[in-house]
Amino acid sequence: MIKLFVSDLDGTLLGMNHFIKEKDIHAMDRLVKRGVDLAVASGRMDHEIRDIFERIGQKGHRISQNGAFVYGADNAHILAETFDAEVVRQVYRDIVKEPMVTTVSTAEETFTHQHNEWIDMISEQLIHDIQINPELADALGAEVDASKITVHGKEPDVMALQKKIEEKYSQKLDCFVSHETCVDLVPKGINKASGLQALFEQTGLKSEQIAVIGDSFNDIPMFQLATHSYAMSNAHPEVQKQAAHVVDHVYEAIDDLENKKLI
Repeated sequence: MIKLFVSDLDGTLLGMNHFIKEKDIHAMDRLVKRGVDLAVASGRMDHEIRDIFERIGQKGHRISQNGAFVYGADNAHILAETFDAEVVRQVYRDIVKEPMVTTVSTAEETFTHQHNEWIDMISEQLIHDIQINPELADALGAEVDASKITVHGKEPDVMALQKKIEEKYSQKLDCFVSHETCVDLVPKGINKASGLQALFEQTGLKSEQIAVIGDSFNDIPMFQLATHSYAMSNAHPEVQKQAAHVVDHVYEAIDDLENKKLI
């Protein structure tokens, strides 16, 4: 039986302009009433996930920044991972040379080294403002304890950059295409599955007791961990291949679990 339902946000539970479907909200409410816990696993920050839970009127476990931070539904602090200072400075100085927009996240804030129109557009999607720090390169590893670097650009550039990063830094960090327009760099060994594993250690849950749903490459690690996995139909074909099922909406995944008498 399913005891935990884990959802990605952007492109999955969360649509354009932060829209959440009423059918998805009602379906998640049904889960809770049947004794199933909820969790969100996202590249977004913890305070953004908290905001989403408030909007749907529920509490749940939170795996933020692709697994760098994990909090229980009771707000218990389970995991926090940030970059090694030397590694993040080296990688940032290399990445910032790319003709794309680079942002750096800590537990609660997002920074960039210069303002432009793209920063304003990204801020609108983040539910918080991006801080401008011209001295960001020097601040990394000191007053800026970075947990994620995100490079924003066009899809072909993003895919090419991911390959370049993996070739050069695979021993020092992990990277995921979290959206067609951005690639996330995180500390080595950190991903949504590692975040779930940390949650398992606290809750006693097992992989066969969870169902997961997502739409991007950063969701693949949790697809591979969970017995019951769902990819969104708008996901890249390579992402869809990694999930057990493909659905159009979150509520359809929940309906499927109900039909199979797993909840």
